[in-house]
Amino acid sequence: MIDQVEAILFDNGGTLRRKIKRGTNEKREIVCRLMALIGAQGSEEAFYSQLSRRSEAYYRWARQTQMELSESELWAKWMLPDYPSEQVRELAVQLNQLYRDAHSQKIVFPESREVILELFRRGYRLGLVSNTTSSIEVPGMLKEMEIGGCFETIVLSTAVGVRKPNPEILIDAANRMGVAPEKCVYIGDRIDRDVTAARRAKFSKVILMQDHRSPDREAGNDSSLTPDHVIQNLRQLLEYFPPRPTPHPETVYNASLSTMSAMNAFPTLPDFFEYARRLGFVGIELNHKITPAMLAGIDLNRYRISSIHEPCPAEISQEELKRRDWLISSADEACRREGVKAIKRSIELASHIRASTVIIHCGCSTSDKDEFENKLRWLLKSGKRESDEYRAILARMVEIRAKNAPPGFTSVRKSLVELLEYADPLGIRLGLENRYHYLEFPSPDELGILLDMAGPDKLGFIYDTGHTHVMSQVGFYPQAEWLRYESRIIGAHLHDVVDTADHFAPGLGEVDFAATATCLPDNAFRTCEIQTFNSPEQVKASIKFLADQGCIKPL
Repeated sequence: MIDQVEAILFDNGGTLRRKIKRGTNEKREIVCRLMALIGAQGSEEAFYSQLSRRSEAYYRWARQTQMELSESELWAKWMLPDYPSEQVRELAVQLNQLYRDAHSQKIVFPESREVILELFRRGYRLGLVSNTTSSIEVPGMLKEMEIGGCFETIVLSTAVGVRKPNPEILIDAANRMGVAPEKCVYIGDRIDRDVTAARRAKFSKVILMQDHRSPDREAGNDSSLTPDHVIQNLRQLLEYFPPRPTPHPETVYNASLSTMSAMNAFPTLPDFFEYARRLGFVGIELNHKITPAMLAGIDLNRYRISSIHEPCPAEISQEELKRRDWLISSADEACRREGVKAIKRSIELASHIRASTVIIHCGCSTSDKDEFENKLRWLLKSGKRESDEYRAILARMVEIRAKNAPPGFTSVRKSLVELLEYADPLGIRLGLENRYHYLEFPSPDELGILLDMAGPDKLGFIYDTGHTHVMSQVGFYPQAEWLRYESRIIGAHLHDVVDTADHFAPGLGEVDFAATATCLPDNAFRTCEIQTFNSPEQVKASIKFLADQGCIKPL
């Protein structure tokens, strides 16, 4: 048993996974793809041999200096200095990954996922620190294992420019987690890198995976480099780290986290709920990706569920509902009824678990003109917002919506009457969300008509920061159009936008959250809708950012 430990940090290669060298044919096929990407000519064998020599020279330099370069610097300066620098830098991440894949296949140890999950559930804070030239390999591996959310921080040498045995990379990881080094343990497989770095960083203990050592990694006569424990299998870690009190956040905020952040990041919803609690979120919003199987066996009344985003539980996925036109906006009566039925299931779940609100998407005016909006967003990103082409497409979309909206909007109103009647005796309030796509319902004017159908205790507006920003940027609805209904805001979806891509962690993009804070009623719930391409570290930083901007408050 190791006492006084709060955080366990892992190495990656040799610790969580191993390498298997590629066969000749496999290697040749991957090298061919690499060469095609850069337009290289000649034999695959000669090209790969040249890259290998340059890679070895780079690693000699990296070991000597204890520095690491980004993929773009590595490939422009070391690996392909004889190719156009701009082209190489643009393709560097792909080139690097192909080269790494050509060399070996990476196989995760079968016990890695099991042990990491158990340590997380036992109350330990986890991090990962790795020497690597790849910025995407570790995140991809953790996503595939569905455990990325268990790690508070992931520090890769290619991202920070420092590699073990320099202790700064471990000190950086501990600082990011807010844990003193003397309360951290490091798990690695090399004395010359892992034990040395952990000792210099003043970590409490260091544990070595013995069966992956080689003679040149031994401690020699330096007793300070003798690991505290040597293990042959990661499962042995469970003998040293018994359950401990679960970590408590420094501050709890009046905000929920959408289960959007759970997808492919946790194997079970309770693991995600614990993650959100540790970050300081007071509640959870169940989103439309949650299936009945994911809810099976969970007593949701043990958790604070602030709201439910239909269709939840998703007996039929949102994508499939759209494909079938089972939407409350459908002009086909049978399809419309199926859309209503899906939302009623969400209302029933909300009543059962005492969630106050069900968030509703009102459907589409038409679904066959997405190429126009995609073209607009591309032109916007290309700096052509003032072009004649842009203005022509914008006008065409306005025309399309005006022509197609009336039948669908009539169906939305009819559906909403039925849903309000169903929700009222169950004490569930409905929230109408402004949308990301122009052809979807409602427009600002349509929202006003719908809100007039019931009082604020039964029906309200879910103000989505990312959707508002995108619609304004593209040129459809200025923010002020939505804020005509500021007094009817009952909840907000908080997420950021880069270009026209949404669901970034607040603080990473272009949304003015200080302005948002001024329009949110005090009693409106706040939900962070953050996709899993954001790291746990970025999610954690977004909480402080939102608090500094006045969007959320400590409880």
